[in-house]
Amino acid sequence: MKKRILAIFLASFMAVGLIAGCGGKSEEKTTDTKEETQKEEATGEKIEGGSIVRAMPTDISSLNILYETGDEGMTMLKPVYDPLYIVSKDGVRYYLAESHEVSDDGLTITVKLRDNLKWHDGESITTDDVLWNFEFRMNPDNKSSSGTKVNQKPVTVEKIDELTFSVKLPEVSASYVATLGSMKLIPKHVYEGEENIASSALNTTQGVGSGPYKVKEWKKGESLTLEKFDDYYRDVNLDTVIFKIMPNESAQEIAFENGELNIIRVSTIDKYEKYAANDNYEMVTLDEGRINYMGFNSNSELMKNIEARKAIATALDVPAIVEGAYGSDDIAVPAKTVFCDQNFYYEDIDGYKHDLEEAKKLVKEAGLEGKTLQLVYNSSRANMEDCALIIQQQLKEVGINVEVTGYETQGFFEKFFYTDLGDWDLGLNGYSTNGDNQGDEYMFSNQGFLSKNLCTTDEIADLWNKGDATTDPEERAQIYAELQQQIKDAYTMVPISDCNFILAVDKHLKGCDAINVVPVFEDYTQLYMTN
Repeated sequence: MKKRILAIFLASFMAVGLIAGCGGKSEEKTTDTKEETQKEEATGEKIEGGSIVRAMPTDISSLNILYETGDEGMTMLKPVYDPLYIVSKDGVRYYLAESHEVSDDGLTITVKLRDNLKWHDGESITTDDVLWNFEFRMNPDNKSSSGTKVNQKPVTVEKIDELTFSVKLPEVSASYVATLGSMKLIPKHVYEGEENIASSALNTTQGVGSGPYKVKEWKKGESLTLEKFDDYYRDVNLDTVIFKIMPNESAQEIAFENGELNIIRVSTIDKYEKYAANDNYEMVTLDEGRINYMGFNSNSELMKNIEARKAIATALDVPAIVEGAYGSDDIAVPAKTVFCDQNFYYEDIDGYKHDLEEAKKLVKEAGLEGKTLQLVYNSSRANMEDCALIIQQQLKEVGINVEVTGYETQGFFEKFFYTDLGDWDLGLNGYSTNGDNQGDEYMFSNQGFLSKNLCTTDEIADLWNKGDATTDPEERAQIYAELQQQIKDAYTMVPISDCNFILAVDKHLKGCDAINVVPVFEDYTQLYMTN
């Protein structure tokens, strides 16, 4: 049984916590002579300053990262807001926190912040900010409750001193340590007094964060310009980071080839081969830790029938969809299950078996023959339209008509996540799945925020609860293996592709692969330019 189990790490992690630094200030490199400068140019050594410009298919909707749900918005605001720390398969990377410790019973987590942390407006970051962030999240009107509850029961936060706080859990939660670490803070002194932070006008005017870059200018629909924060607690190499809003992929390519962009995502084999053959660029391939899938709308009268979902899953030839949409396993491979090997626990189970004749039989039995289904997809995401059109053709072969409609990111999320209407039947989406498996609960549990349109079962929800209630690695591995199988058997969704995240990068830009995690880049201090 193939498993991705972080047994030793998780066992010791929950028992005593890990203490490690994220790196202190480093000495600045100076160049005093023309000869030394020429040497740097010849060897491609690191230089100070510079800018990177990257295209994004859609704009942010807020300068407050807590109210950005899509990968695009999270990517653009990631340099502005630091987490406390990040738990990964390789250990813990510290940011605002310098250490954390877990009690022997797993119920108390004590976190110490770094000294002399500053908000972008110069105010100090202290435990008072942390406690206030918990306080406002516990108000349901603010629509940002992550980290405040374990199994629907509230946690208790206590100030120990100006830089130290503890969180007491109502019951054991194996995943809470990671959840706490990934928490992004917003400044108490800016938002305190706002009646409803979710709808506050400050969300589109302030953007006061804690990361290596601060907001310089946001031109809605055009660009977001970030500049280096001089009082950041570590060295920051690049002077500016600029995101240009460019929905059209062809326009992105032209801008990249003209030198207007330093980075472009590569999503087809043709583009990969073109840029890989050009000495001006370097190709960076990261494990995206992302599953793209086709979901069934539980509010659709037709999709409420599990036999209908089974018929559609049997009709789809997933390898053919991936081959047609991506063109090469360098870009993506067929996904078989809801997890991937970037998770702590992964079971290599078989996906749905494609059988055209069996599918035709099931389609008739389920009453789908001659029916017209509505398929929606995110038009801002690479390869989604191609997948939608191939699915349309494959379902036509078994007697099902499909009407395909694309929506840009915000419109798609509103329809796919936040409404409970039956005006669509099938939806193409993707989700990041890496680190602790429990982070995917929202995707498959009737207690998650996707429950408005999710085909799932109470048994699946119960397994998620069990997976979080034990810290025993072997037991958790068994639970998540069973979860994979039960989610498959419930025909909640059809996994489509397990993708690589590939970038073509200006050869002078380095550090893009310093931390293999998507959305990129987790730590912008790792990026630098060379001569």
